[in-house]
Amino acid sequence: MMSFAREYPVTATLIAINVVAFVVLELLGLLQGYMLYNAGVLTPVALAQGRYYTLITSMFEHGGLLHLACNMVTLYYVGCIVEGVFGRVRYLIIYFIAGLAGGLASMAVMTAAGNLNSGVVGASGALFGLFGTYAYLLVREHTSPVVLMQAPTIDDIKGVAGLLVANILIGLTPGIAMEAHLGGLAAGIVVGGVLYELLRHSIKRDIDAGIEPPSVIPAKPPAYDFDAAQAAQDAAMARQQAYQQQWEQAKPAQKADVERAASEEVWNRP
Repeated sequence: MMSFAREYPVTATLIAINVVAFVVLELLGLLQGYMLYNAGVLTPVALAQGRYYTLITSMFEHGGLLHLACNMVTLYYVGCIVEGVFGRVRYLIIYFIAGLAGGLASMAVMTAAGNLNSGVVGASGALFGLFGTYAYLLVREHTSPVVLMQAPTIDDIKGVAGLLVANILIGLTPGIAMEAHLGGLAAGIVVGGVLYELLRHSIKRDIDAGIEPPSVIPAKPPAYDFDAAQAAQDAAMARQQAYQQQWEQAKPAQKADVERAASEEVWNRP
């Protein structure tokens, strides 16, 4: 774990912030419907009232343990790759611009539909931005590798394709703001593409001038252990089932309050 934090400090920090935010909101009892709605969720009304900070806070909030687990596994895998190739500053630029683009895309759709009190939480917009950047990198490096100095392998393509398809399928379920995913993906392709081309040009210029470029081949990212990821998902689902059992045993009055809050459907999870 310490080695991971040293090699990929930005990814490790982002994961830590997301986890800590979830734990704090859980301890404060702010993860239930209308309570989460008032804890920094991004909504059209919030933006209209000048609460622009919700564009950022919503990126670090999640509506449940399974939601958090899926996003953090994805961030661990794709984030390490993008951070290793692009460096810390470019990585943060891609992450936050994609996250903002995803949030604004959701706000535009909700406003057009008249759902002014609906909102979004989650890091998915930023994560899809990283997907977009990585996809652009793979396409450009496939036929003429410069930044990686070696063509991507079929395993590289399979790995990102598998995660992307899984996240898209999750995004098709009810309550998921797919427009946030698409907005983040588009921003990642555009912003990541520009940053990639600048990096590629700089490296190629040094090579053409006979200057040995600095090592830009990233350290091999931590292996993506599908068995471990499945075990983590099973554990998260077991936790969700435990919550469900507690819910079933709750007092009728408490259940009525939560059902009323849930029926308002004030937020979706991207």
